[in-house]
Amino acid sequence: MRDVSIKLITKTYSFDSVGNQIDTEVEVECPLIDIEEVYASEFYKASQQGMRPSKRFVISTLNYSNQNELKYMSQKYTVIRSEERNPDEVVLICEVKVSEH
Repeated sequence: MRDVSIKLITKTYSFDSVGNQIDTEVEVECPLIDIEEVYASEFYKASQQGMRPSKRFVISTLNYSNQNELKYMSQKYTVIRSEERNPDEVVLICEVKVSEH
């Protein structure tokens, strides 16, 4: 089963009354055009740099504002890089996000 949308995650920062930084994640749902497997050459090239790309998400360029994270089917991903396929579509090459804790 595949989901038909992803949630692009934007982080916002604010400060509490004491001056501690508070990070807040804002999720914006975005329709998917397509999901592709990572090309073998792309996987091996990225693995030499310590990255493990696992998915390529195709979305509309109108929905993408250089977010670094997204959520697909309850799994968080880090955007390794993006490439414009044509003026209407952008491809997000992603790896599964490693837990920060």
